[in-house]
Amino acid sequence: MIRYFAAHPTAANLLLLFLVVLGLAALPSLKRETFPDFTPKEIEVRVPYPGASAEDVEEAVCRRLEDAIDTVNDVAEVRCQALESVAVAVAKMTDSAEFSRFLDDIKSEVDAIDDFPEQVELPIIRQLGRLDQVVSIAVTGPMSATDLKIYAEQLKDRIKQLPKVSQVTILGFSQHQLQVRVSAEALKRHGLGISDLANAIARQNVDLPAGSVETRERDFLVRFTDERRSVQRLEDLIVIGSKEGGAEVRLGDIANVSDRFELDEDKVLFNGERAALLQITKTKSEDTLDAVNAVKAFIAKERRTAPPGVKFALTQDMSSIVSDRLQMLLKNGVQGLILVFLVMWLFFQLRFAFWVAMGLPVAFLGGLFLMAVFGQSINMISMVALLIGVGLLMDDAIVIAENIAAQLKQGKSAFNAAVEGTQQVMPGVLSSFLTTTAVFTPLAFLSGDIGQVLKVLPVVLISVLSVSLLEAFLILISQIILKPVFSRK
Repeated sequence: MIRYFAAHPTAANLLLLFLVVLGLAALPSLKRETFPDFTPKEIEVRVPYPGASAEDVEEAVCRRLEDAIDTVNDVAEVRCQALESVAVAVAKMTDSAEFSRFLDDIKSEVDAIDDFPEQVELPIIRQLGRLDQVVSIAVTGPMSATDLKIYAEQLKDRIKQLPKVSQVTILGFSQHQLQVRVSAEALKRHGLGISDLANAIARQNVDLPAGSVETRERDFLVRFTDERRSVQRLEDLIVIGSKEGGAEVRLGDIANVSDRFELDEDKVLFNGERAALLQITKTKSEDTLDAVNAVKAFIAKERRTAPPGVKFALTQDMSSIVSDRLQMLLKNGVQGLILVFLVMWLFFQLRFAFWVAMGLPVAFLGGLFLMAVFGQSINMISMVALLIGVGLLMDDAIVIAENIAAQLKQGKSAFNAAVEGTQQVMPGVLSSFLTTTAVFTPLAFLSGDIGQVLKVLPVVLISVLSVSLLEAFLILISQIILKPVFSRK
């Protein structure tokens, strides 16, 4: 193989071009994210129990959930947290299990529980780990909490229309409600009980189907809607109807109606101001940096049209980790490339130093193609592997080039110097490659979540080093043969 490429420089040039094209073609398909994507192993079961204390939730819900989930064969661990009005159980799957089957088994066991209290609502079962945090937008302004929530909802709708963003969640607000407060004295003065007031509100605050109207062309569904969705409409609700010589008593006459959120303590403060926090997350198939760039462009546009006093701030930006590592990788790669080129230029001709330095970008481009083939992404772990590769992959080319130069110095022809010089150092170069492989390969067989993350490192590093060997043994020697390159200084 070495003799063939040494005798046919055109074939080596085609191989070089092939590696470069493959790498450039694979680059757009590589996702950029904070951590590697790995198979989720946890399922959350959330069971609402309205009005129950944490102790009641633990006794009536959590124990039954744990007992039911424990019967699933592939459960490695199950834990249940009892909160006020809700139980949250998380089941973790064993490493060897199949997730879809595990999810079906959990659903079957939870649905089979038939001794929950009557007030317990239907369980909500969902897969954890499907979304990754990208960035959050803190929105503040001189407005009430209710108006701030409405404005945040409008922003959410517009953000979800961006092609690079699909998941937006608003944080900083509890459940919105219209709250009615009435004193016992006011009720007694009008001869009312609390149940009378509740029934009056329920009767005049309805949204019900009212049958249908059939015509020759089509059928129409009729619905009666009279929901009081504002403070003013709720205050206008008639509590006591007019009688002979009497007057109507409206809810606003005897009660205080307010538009508020259920829990005052459930809020977000940003720089001391009440804020709405729009949390942007992404699915496993989306790109972190693309999503952040789309959000930044959206915020820049919104600042020009926002109401006076409204401010936007980006926080919890997870993309900064990815961009910082990418910049570090590019900076180290360029510095290494320049230093290798300058050092080689001290002892060899310009052409020779150039082709030795070319081993770095060629190996990286070939490695990027293999990363795409193996389903890897550009993330913190893969970039660590590439940073390690910057310091390793140039060694092979330098060793081979130095020995070829020594053969040329002895008066051998370019062809014989390239072939014999490469064959002499081949055992040592291959031994170095195998040693590196032996050190990093065990990381691919670690178990647990940390194992799924670290297995990316040997895959990426060995891919880049393999392409580096290919470039050094086959492409570099053909370029040397084109022209004698050793020169005395």
